[in-house]
Amino acid sequence: MDDLPDVPRSPTGRVPQWVLDEATGRPAVDTGWRTPPAPRRRAPRPVRWLAVASGIGAGLLLTYALGSGALGDITATGGPGTDTTRDIPNDIPNDVPLGQPEPVQNPGDQWEPLDTWLGEPVRWEACQPIHYAVNPTGMPDGGREVLESAFARVSRATGLYFVDDGTTDATDLSVDDPWQYQQGYPPVLIRWDLPAEESEEGHKLGEAGPASVTDPTGRPTYVTGTAGLTVEGSAHDLDTDWGTASMRAVWLHELAHLVGLDHVEDPSQLMNPTVSGLYDFADGDLTGLAELGAADC
Repeated sequence: MDDLPDVPRSPTGRVPQWVLDEATGRPAVDTGWRTPPAPRRRAPRPVRWLAVASGIGAGLLLTYALGSGALGDITATGGPGTDTTRDIPNDIPNDVPLGQPEPVQNPGDQWEPLDTWLGEPVRWEACQPIHYAVNPTGMPDGGREVLESAFARVSRATGLYFVDDGTTDATDLSVDDPWQYQQGYPPVLIRWDLPAEESEEGHKLGEAGPASVTDPTGRPTYVTGTAGLTVEGSAHDLDTDWGTASMRAVWLHELAHLVGLDHVEDPSQLMNPTVSGLYDFADGDLTGLAELGAADC
């Protein structure tokens, strides 16, 4: 290429192929326009929740786990699209978020996102409801009400809408499955019967995590995921206020992971890896949830 001193070159000094073809008399090849690449799908990032020491309420610890599989049949319980939090307004345009996070009275910086992209947290699509389906195997009497209360709390904190699609016999989820549902992705899978595990750290109570797709620009967006309690986590005594509050706290923690919150080191936050005596989100948790809900359409 040194004998072509006056031809166009790229900023790096390379001579484009079409220039070489033209200089040597060869016809240029028209490659035409290329369609954008298909979105890349990322598997869920479930998180385990462990009860530290000997009792379920002694403390909580989280570690990562991963699953795969296909979502099974869905049976509606009250009709597909039943909203367990609040009615979705019919007059909201498709390019406007469905809701807004509740104001945080005392904002804090004690929160971390599960994933980031270009310095911003990875989020769900705020203009679409998040559908979920529940596998009722192992669900205790009164458990559905506790779950719905936790969904409603996270909905208020984020402004995101959660829609109950009914029950399913699925035991695992794979976003690589071609099965189409709603916006092209299966609903979040909720379970109550994850296998019990015990380690030196404690007893596993549950796990949760979102799954994302990446558009041609590289930007990821959460589109589905999984959340569930183990058979031990589902064994809280819902006939007592303590048992009900404890189970709700586990679901709050897991659903916060589902919408994109990670662990923090501050023990005063519900998203701390080891939690004792906390039954609701603290200021840092709420600040993070509000930030995750502040998504574009």
